[in-house]
Amino acid sequence: MDDEPQNRPAEKARIRGMIIPCLMAALAASAAEPALVLSHPATAVLNERLELKPVPGHHFNVDAPQKCGKNKADEVTPRVFRCRLASSGEVPVVASVCDDAKTFCRQERFTVSVSGRKRDAERARLAPKPHPFAAGFLVNEPGKAVTLARRAHEPIFVHFYGIWCPPCNMLEEGVYPTAAFAKASEGFVLLALDADAELSWDWKARFKVGGYPTLLVLDERGQEVSRAVGYRSPESLAAFLRESKALMNEPIEVAAQAVAKSSPAGDGARRARVARWRFERGEYAEAVTAAGAAPESRREALLASRELAAKNDDARGVLAALTALTAEYADDAEFADWASDLVERDRPAAEALEGAVRASAAKWAADPKLSEHGLVPGDMRASEASFLESLGKEADAKAAWSAAAEAYGGDAKASTLKLARGANLERAYCLAKAGRLGEARALYDSLVGAYPDEFTFHYGYARLLFEQKELPSALISARAAVKTGYGDNWLRAVALEAKILKAMGLKEEAAKSLDAALSEAAAPKSAAVRTHRYLAELRRLRAEL
Repeated sequence: MDDEPQNRPAEKARIRGMIIPCLMAALAASAAEPALVLSHPATAVLNERLELKPVPGHHFNVDAPQKCGKNKADEVTPRVFRCRLASSGEVPVVASVCDDAKTFCRQERFTVSVSGRKRDAERARLAPKPHPFAAGFLVNEPGKAVTLARRAHEPIFVHFYGIWCPPCNMLEEGVYPTAAFAKASEGFVLLALDADAELSWDWKARFKVGGYPTLLVLDERGQEVSRAVGYRSPESLAAFLRESKALMNEPIEVAAQAVAKSSPAGDGARRARVARWRFERGEYAEAVTAAGAAPESRREALLASRELAAKNDDARGVLAALTALTAEYADDAEFADWASDLVERDRPAAEALEGAVRASAAKWAADPKLSEHGLVPGDMRASEASFLESLGKEADAKAAWSAAAEAYGGDAKASTLKLARGANLERAYCLAKAGRLGEARALYDSLVGAYPDEFTFHYGYARLLFEQKELPSALISARAAVKTGYGDNWLRAVALEAKILKAMGLKEEAAKSLDAALSEAAAPKSAAVRTHRYLAELRRLRAEL
């Protein structure tokens, strides 16, 4: 029994007097501790993806709780923490970080102020600009395409394009207007979707579209039957459509279910089809599983393993996959690209492949079936040039870049436009890489003159001028790209403008531009849509300032 009740208030006051300073000291000590994550945003827009990285020498504890508001983080690997900010207001974030020596772990806690939908007056930034397209396509009308397909019981051919995408433009200029495509696409509803516009978000998320152009064939119910990524000649695209028709009774998800039930080493052709589909959707673990042990799907298994290893910061895994790819698939059209990736990981092994890379580029550049791999001859010469450049062979690389420029020049002449868009965009880049700057600038001047109201060529010209350190001129072109941009390409233009302003020492102006863009931007619900990457780049640039 307490025999001194009269002393309780005084005792409580004394205890408070001891505890409060201790708490203040603890908070001060905590605040003084250096952050274990690299810079993170204090503000964000609704649905934006938050991406954190640990400071050097540290990693995220994948076994500990990691939260983003009320939800778990979407993805946590030792080197990256990602989650979507799905609610507005003050959202608490908790990330557990350990040092690589495994001597301690600590929770990093902070709050992000998430704003709701941007003002309606600013929605014009997301509206796609008119874009010339082949007759017969519904452009940016997915709802209408679905309705027509169901009424007519016809499949849908979908072309995901970017106005800045060279192979997309090459399809639009030199393939879709041909008689071969018109005949092959009879009985299809034709739909084109602008990858930079908000109206494409749902479809890109649903089909996990990452590369452009992505060409899909859907049945009348909207189920995916097949896909192709990259350029296709009229003949190879016609063959793709014929093959898709033959598969109409087996949508790809049905094929995936069949593969899951079959022997790991059996059903090779179907396994390769499903593994390729998984890989192109960025589902790398699922691609490895789908590939199984079938020889026909070995290539897809290695490609997916390389991406998985890179994602998990597994340098040995990446090297093992690249070594196997270059050893087992020396006749592949992507051989030069794999060899280029190998340079920084095993330079002696890559150097030993120089002769094979040169031979591969020459062979495929002359192969009429190259477009079945989504490539054109200029792509092969550019891959060869990149490989030689990575080895430090500047003179040889410039010669290869020149060869690439001439190859793209041949494609430009085949365009139905007075001044080709796609091939000339590639040609201008290659001319600059070859050191033929005068020709590159003249070509950009022509493209900007022919298409003055378009982001694409202002942006390309700005990048060239920025690389040449002609900053005032680069800024003029970048601001023209910002003015004419929309959606994702507008975000890219703002990022380039900020980089140029920073290089000019105008950091306050760069910060003002970034802040204005981030206040107007919107984010798709799916974290897989690339808009999140561009927003993250703006946040990164703003943090640097």
